[in-house]
Amino acid sequence: NPELDWLGDVGHSVGGKLSKVRRLGGEYEVIAVHRDADQMGREARLEEIRSAVQKHMPECVHVPVIPVRMTEAWLLVDESAIRRVATNPNGTRRLELPPLRRVEALSDPKAKLKQVLADASELSGRRLQQFNRRFSENRRQLLQRLDPEGPVSRLPSWQSFVHDLKDALDRLDY
Repeated sequence: NPELDWLGDVGHSVGGKLSKVRRLGGEYEVIAVHRDADQMGREARLEEIRSAVQKHMPECVHVPVIPVRMTEAWLLVDESAIRRVATNPNGTRRLELPPLRRVEALSDPKAKLKQVLADASELSGRRLQQFNRRFSENRRQLLQRLDPEGPVSRLPSWQSFVHDLKDALDRLDY
């Protein structure tokens, strides 16, 4: 997962980002391409990714990573992990997590995750403000702790990702 910021503005298009990765040099056997489905839907994003990979890195096997709205929706399914990342594993405040069947339909999972993490911390005032400034780090920790066989495994977009990953790995020539 190369950092592309140092190459200047990479834009938002998959093709633009892959072009920058190509400029980095090196050899890539598998590339994971993340795009939220948003209003476009999974099929349109799959085609966008396929087309960009074919144009810019056709020799690479690729794995589309397409959450329904935002990756943060995948992080709203494990209350225990949220409480641990909020450094309050024994907290008692009710977190108002969406039911698993509705998590992929949230209009703004990132905002919901910010709110849930703040609630889980049970902090207030200045300490809460300091905690909220660490949202990116807290999200990174939740991603690292995501149990691929836990509750997230019941989400359709996660199931598609796992299927696509297995398919990409099967296509590697080993």
